[in-house]
Amino acid sequence: MDSRFPAVCLLLLLVLLAVFSGCTSSPSQQGATAPVRETSVTPEKTIPAGAETVSHTSGASPVGSIAGQLAAVRSDNAVWREAYRMFLNMKSTEYVHPPYTVNDALGIYKFDCLGFVDHVLMNADPAVYKEIGRGANPTIESYAGYFNKLDTKIPDTVGWIKVAHPVDLQPGDICLWLKPTTLDTGHMWIIAGTPEVNPKRGDEVLIRIFDASVAHSDDSRTGSEYKTGLGSGILGMMKDGDGNLIGLYWEGGLSTADGEKDTTIVCGRRNK
Repeated sequence: MDSRFPAVCLLLLLVLLAVFSGCTSSPSQQGATAPVRETSVTPEKTIPAGAETVSHTSGASPVGSIAGQLAAVRSDNAVWREAYRMFLNMKSTEYVHPPYTVNDALGIYKFDCLGFVDHVLMNADPAVYKEIGRGANPTIESYAGYFNKLDTKIPDTVGWIKVAHPVDLQPGDICLWLKPTTLDTGHMWIIAGTPEVNPKRGDEVLIRIFDASVAHSDDSRTGSEYKTGLGSGILGMMKDGDGNLIGLYWEGGLSTADGEKDTTIVCGRRNK
């Protein structure tokens, strides 16, 4: 046998691991990688969303539309305001792993779920961004470690608390789903609306979110030119009998499967 064969196999394995790292675009897909902040304009890729194409203005959209639902939200949470600003400003988007391309002037947002949350926090709350990263670009694991240490009532030194129950979520809260035992490291999203228990499935809390991913239900990426990347849709968050987070329904209200059950889902809130 050619003595180079094991080395070639090892190289191929490392390449595959690099390709499949990053935050997931749906449960059981991709993982998370550390963010690289860029402002250059380079070609990348795309993802779909909800049930209609969204007009990225907060004008006289009917409240039933995605744009109307978002425009009706009243929140002074800086995380919500920054995520919504980016959503309205978006001219081009795509789901990509680092290096990211973020150009506010041109409305270009090309990143994965981790990159989206990072860029929001860089502008909305740089103090907590630095606290989570500890001098480096945060990972989903570092976000999870930080959120899990938070108290549900008493803010920490930079003003953050944990949100334990999905029915208590508010616009601007940040949630993550961590899968550390697989090639996929999970997903991250920012709450964009108010929660509502699914009347047809009592363990499911329906909530509108912002993320960089593929479409959920009633999603801005559905029917859009940009099928992947920054968008807003309805996610189903699964709760147990005590109201605690235990899993996800990727297409909120529409998923027919049992849902992705996992207890490594945690949320944090800027409480100042």
